[in-house]
Amino acid sequence: MRHLVAVVLVGAATVAQAAPAPRTLPGWPLYERQCSACHGADGDGRGPAAPFTWGRPRAFAEGQYEWRTTPIGAPPTDDDLRLAIRRGVTGTSMPAFRFGAADLDALVAVLKAFAPAAFAAPAVPVVLGAASAPDPARGAMLWRTIGCVACHGAGGRGDGPAARGLAEPPYDLVAFPLRRPREGADVRGAAALSIATGLSGTGMPGFAGAISDADIWALADHVAALGAHGARTDRSAIDDDEIAADRVTKLAVGTWPGPATDPEAAVFGTRLAAQGTPPPGLTPELVSLAPTACARCHPTQHAEWRTSVHGAAVSPGLLAQLDYGLTAAEGETCRRCHAPLDEQRTDLALRATGVSCAGCHVRGFTRHGPPNPAAAATPYPGYPRVAQGLYERADFCLPCHQLPPRMAVNGKPLLDTYKEWLESPFPARGVMCQDCHMVRRAHLWRGVHDRDMFRQAIDLVTTSERAGDQLTVTAELRNRGAGHFLPTTTTPTVWLSIELLDARGTVLPGTASSLRIGRDLTFDGTWHERADTRIPPGGRAVNRHTWRAVPAATAARITVLVQPDAFYEAIYAARLQREQPAPARTLNEQALARARASHYVAEQRVLRLK
Repeated sequence: MRHLVAVVLVGAATVAQAAPAPRTLPGWPLYERQCSACHGADGDGRGPAAPFTWGRPRAFAEGQYEWRTTPIGAPPTDDDLRLAIRRGVTGTSMPAFRFGAADLDALVAVLKAFAPAAFAAPAVPVVLGAASAPDPARGAMLWRTIGCVACHGAGGRGDGPAARGLAEPPYDLVAFPLRRPREGADVRGAAALSIATGLSGTGMPGFAGAISDADIWALADHVAALGAHGARTDRSAIDDDEIAADRVTKLAVGTWPGPATDPEAAVFGTRLAAQGTPPPGLTPELVSLAPTACARCHPTQHAEWRTSVHGAAVSPGLLAQLDYGLTAAEGETCRRCHAPLDEQRTDLALRATGVSCAGCHVRGFTRHGPPNPAAAATPYPGYPRVAQGLYERADFCLPCHQLPPRMAVNGKPLLDTYKEWLESPFPARGVMCQDCHMVRRAHLWRGVHDRDMFRQAIDLVTTSERAGDQLTVTAELRNRGAGHFLPTTTTPTVWLSIELLDARGTVLPGTASSLRIGRDLTFDGTWHERADTRIPPGGRAVNRHTWRAVPAATAARITVLVQPDAFYEAIYAARLQREQPAPARTLNEQALARARASHYVAEQRVLRLK
């Protein structure tokens, strides 16, 4: 069930005169970078990340805030807004941001500017009496006698008889943690404030003045006792309601899911159209879509791109599918990410360049890119250029690194990297995809295929112990640096292996132990998930094995083996078992050879046994 994420405004009839536009305020750059992906550039809660958040982002422009210290009908105080930003919203995708006081104040001004009329009324907090002694038994009695069961149900599940008639379903206080932003773990105080002030925009009234403060505290005790203290165990799962909704609306694969009215939509908001007629005055070289033409003014970026996976996105395995396996419609879906330019449909030489310079930067013969171009880029004053903040945000990568909710298997799409990042600690720290994969705007995009990049993301911790004739070796692989699951996507497999060695360094027979780290899926017309052992940001995978009677063992060899294209290896091998045209067979043979050649040992060490 969807529940709204952030804080909500009470609507007003008129707009305050001379109210500043959000984009003109000092806090706008921070809002655009940190908040717009979820809450939208127009504050409408329709940012490109919205279909993937746990809880729909608050629409600030609607003028309603749920979590206030003020009565219903009054706006929240600035401190209410600061609290939500600083503490986040438990059980949702809204993190706690550690902004300084000046940045907090600047952001609060932006939020208020989205609906200035809502803040015209005074914001006077409700004064709630000091907390009384805990009395959950009285709270349970009040729950029944003052009508809470009508909406929330006897057990607090949100299934009371009046629930179906409410536009916003009552909150399930048992299945989900109390979301109200709060300092520390003060669930009781947060519940008391919600009961006292009510939740604007929902059917929840405020009880301050209607019942005694002691009764409010007793009801808060009952809410706290209902058991909603947990959080999701798998934060990468998509909301069930979003999966169901997307089966109807069907977000387009390979497109930016923000509103079409947002200027950022010009980059990836739809399937790319043909460039059209070049502007007059530009030389043929300047209107060429070939990466070699771009290299004349952008030599550094071109040299980096040539070594990247993006530059090799149209691989032999993909060509075998595009030309000999997929229908036209299926091929179009793949091409949107692997060769996105419209011109790459028919120009095979251009198609071979994969995700090229123009694929990310040229629309209608106008260059789009980040503010403040890199110094390594040679300027050309006559070439039309549009600067967009999208190029420095993670949602720029979303179209090709996140599949829509309807494609979820066990709650997670096969490609779920953006969602994994969204639920990690990295967004609150302001760390975008580009900060790790395009350091100083380098066009390298190193990832799981690069040994050094993978090693930067991991820590390997190894220990051993003996107890009598038993020997236990533990190998722990930690994801300390990746802002998504390690590895992300279904494609790679990582093996964390232990082997016992004798004094000569020879592997003792029968002592190998391996842990597979990856997402294990099968397809029989429908996708099925057999296991997901990937490591979330900050998490770990542990291979711990105990052997008996191995006195010859003097050391253990621990190996981290990475197979970047393991999933595709199985596909290419299966294709080669079937009859197919000779050109397709050649492509699949090349693809399988490349995939197998991509294996590498990320780390290996020998642990002397105690």
